Amino acid sequence: MPKLIDIDEFCKDLPEITTQKLMRKRKFRENGLFSEFIFGPIKNYTCDCGIYHGVSRDGGECDKCGMKITNSDERRKRFAKIVLPVPVINPIFYDLFIRISKNKTKIKNMIDELTTNNQSVLYVDSNTDEFVVVNKCDMPPDVEYYEALNAMQFLFETYTKQSMEDDPESWKIVYDNLDKIFIQNIIVLPPELRPASRGINKDNRVADEINKYYLTLINRNLSLSGTKFELIQNKVIFYDYFSQTQKDVNELYDYILKKLKKKEGLIRGHILAKRIDFSGRCVITPNIRIKLHQCVLPYKMVLELFKIQIAKRLIELGTFKLFPKAIKQVEYCIETRDPALFKLCCKLTKDEYCILNRQPTLHRLGMIGFQILVSMEDVIQIHPLVCEGFNADFDGDAMAIYIPISKEAKQEIKDKLLSTKNLVNPSNGSLSTIPSQDIVYGIYLLSKGLVEADDLNNTMEWEGKEIIKGRIVVNYCFPDDYPFINKVITKKVLVDILTDIRKKYPEEIVAEVFNKVKFVGFKYSTLYGVTMSLFNCAIPNVEKIKDEIYKDENIHNQLVKINSDEIKEYLRENFKYAGIIDSGARGSWDQVRQMVFSRGFISNFDGQILSNPIKNSLIHGLTPKEFFNSTYGCRKGLLDIALHAGVSGYLSRKLIYCCVNLTLGTQDDCGTTDLLRVEVTSIKKAEMLIGKYFKENLEDKRLKKFSHKSIEKYLDKTIYVRSPIYCKNPTICKKCYGDFYKNLNSEYIGVIAAQSLGEANTQLVLRTFHTSGVAQIKKSEDNETENNDFIQQDIVADLTSASNKLHKFPRNTTAEVLVDDLFEIYNSSKKINHVHFECVVSQLMWYKNNKWRLIKDREMVTPEFYSVQKVPSLESWLLGFAFSNPKKHLLDGIINTNSSYSGIMNRVMMGEKFNINLKQGE
Repeated sequence: MPKLIDIDEFCKDLPEITTQKLMRKRKFRENGLFSEFIFGPIKNYTCDCGIYHGVSRDGGECDKCGMKITNSDERRKRFAKIVLPVPVINPIFYDLFIRISKNKTKIKNMIDELTTNNQSVLYVDSNTDEFVVVNKCDMPPDVEYYEALNAMQFLFETYTKQSMEDDPESWKIVYDNLDKIFIQNIIVLPPELRPASRGINKDNRVADEINKYYLTLINRNLSLSGTKFELIQNKVIFYDYFSQTQKDVNELYDYILKKLKKKEGLIRGHILAKRIDFSGRCVITPNIRIKLHQCVLPYKMVLELFKIQIAKRLIELGTFKLFPKAIKQVEYCIETRDPALFKLCCKLTKDEYCILNRQPTLHRLGMIGFQILVSMEDVIQIHPLVCEGFNADFDGDAMAIYIPISKEAKQEIKDKLLSTKNLVNPSNGSLSTIPSQDIVYGIYLLSKGLVEADDLNNTMEWEGKEIIKGRIVVNYCFPDDYPFINKVITKKVLVDILTDIRKKYPEEIVAEVFNKVKFVGFKYSTLYGVTMSLFNCAIPNVEKIKDEIYKDENIHNQLVKINSDEIKEYLRENFKYAGIIDSGARGSWDQVRQMVFSRGFISNFDGQILSNPIKNSLIHGLTPKEFFNSTYGCRKGLLDIALHAGVSGYLSRKLIYCCVNLTLGTQDDCGTTDLLRVEVTSIKKAEMLIGKYFKENLEDKRLKKFSHKSIEKYLDKTIYVRSPIYCKNPTICKKCYGDFYKNLNSEYIGVIAAQSLGEANTQLVLRTFHTSGVAQIKKSEDNETENNDFIQQDIVADLTSASNKLHKFPRNTTAEVLVDDLFEIYNSSKKINHVHFECVVSQLMWYKNNKWRLIKDREMVTPEFYSVQKVPSLESWLLGFAFSNPKKHLLDGIINTNSSYSGIMNRVMMGEKFNINLKQGE
């Protein structure tokens, strides 16, 4: 069992801070909080008297002032101590004791009374064997009692020994640390971790707030210096100093934990989210002339990002001799937009790469690498096909840009982050570089023979067949040896073709195919020149068809008819811009119905469908009452974003911290015989199982691999798959994960799984905004009344369901049920590979403080499902601190040290040998 650090033992050989004054004659005092004698020099190898001794004297002493000569880095490593006037309760031990105790409130009240009232004493009631705190004058006669420190020590020790008999496993951690109840030393952090800077007046310094707590404790000592009485014997003075010192120590402890918590804390505010040098931010626009792996940066931004390299090049060319003057010239060009250095920037960045990041960064494709080009424009220009991964459009979106500094970072962008290396979406294996809108429409028009330019709408004989000329142009985009595509090409067909090409051809050919498709699509959609006109949107017999639908008083029937295939087909035949929807370029038939036929039913804030439909369409105009009812939808979208976007981001972050330690190993097979039961209930689910290893029956000896050919064969059947849930390796083996790892190019399968779910969370919320509150209906399973036959398909409700599934688990929860439930929730709106849900669930399965799948005899115990909120603190003490309650995670870290811990801070708290190195500054 771990032991808390013995603070008094740790402080035994540390130098003591004995003065509250920081400065004297513009130098730090010798025994003060920023002493150079105690913590090391401010300047390298320079002593307190200002003499520079050089590296050769490292470890020696100054002959004049006696200060040890060393590097200034020591000020980040050396600790000191403050000796308290009286011993106080160790706040970490106290919180640990209270956390495990069942009678928290009663014990807190007793200790508070003992520490604040000098007349309070503790005794044990002989009738009930309970602890009692009373005023000394109210004591029963002939009863042994304890005062102050002795009372608290008796309370802690006796209560712990009694509790050990009932629950030895929980209380052993407290029992083993009973010698750490009191402390009389406070560790002083190195000054670089609590800096002081000069204020407006030269002699004033603005110090980190923790220094104020240290100074308060030093003053407690100084106020007793020179006193002629024994503090412990004078109980009135002792209580006064004891209660005040205890309060000061508790405040210091709480302040340190407060500094670590929430977004502004040291971990999330500085370590996890520090601002990056050599970075910028700018609005994005499309550029159809650049290649897939290129982006264009503004000249002004390049001057700023590459200021040092440009100045160095100017000196090499002989333009300037001094570096400051070269820098001044670059800054002049930035301020005046002088293009004098434009050609130099183009040459300098010829082989340079950058990372573009579009926030919110929901998954790996939110940060992609590009080769840099330079332009005099004031915007970042990107290839239109990379928008899908970023989830970007050109309505004012901005991107951040990061420049790699080291050779290793530049090489990593080339090998791993470049856009041509990230053509596959890690969440489902689909193509992430997808043509859309103008490109899709141009290809569709060509393949359907609607482009009159260059006579492409006519047919010609091609290899013995009559073929529309436009289709020949489309096929020129594909590799020469690729089969000829002789059909109408919609977005779905085009994506399938490009996915197939990506699998069969090398990266260079694939990139060239994408560029050709982009060029042809834009060219012929532009030549076709489609323009939507309000007058061309009208369709015949609208009123007659609407009257037929709405004269039926049954809401169920109205909902069915307004969303029927018959209405969709009627719109397709009569709407003059049907090709835009049919091609997949833009819009949906639901939007067309609202625009030219009838808005239909609207849901209110609670997701309930209003009984009065909006009969008019948008081009005919709404009545005042219909307009008012329509506002529900817009307001609901705005409300959903306001209320749930934060919830979505919070859940995404928790998922990532929960799964961050789950990685793919190098071992091919862990040898487990346990299999996950999966029902292949739909084609979508079957597609998300491709690459998994499975058995048809548990009696089968050999594993099979799920492939495209397996989809039809195993549809509506049950199979048994190898899964990360049952992997026996600390890092997941390839058999348990499946061949999907080949699409990832990364070992961090836990983070990828968490990002896949996290991105879907945010998309669920944002998509509500675009539906404008129009009823999206789905059949309910167990409704009886007519009005409940159809319920609102509220996508925010799916987010709530997912959050509940990841936080609360009924007693009968099993891995199979949880994986299935999560899959059904998320895949209702977006495809996510089945293995990602398995990875998340495997991280939620524990037995006490150990991962269930790694227990030697796991079949003998039933796994417990822990909330995503609890798992990070079990995985790592520092991960727990990234959340908002560091005290809770600190105690969890101490209690649960048997689990797989990895943090330096945790080892310090446990009092391992590491604390000796800390003294030495190693």
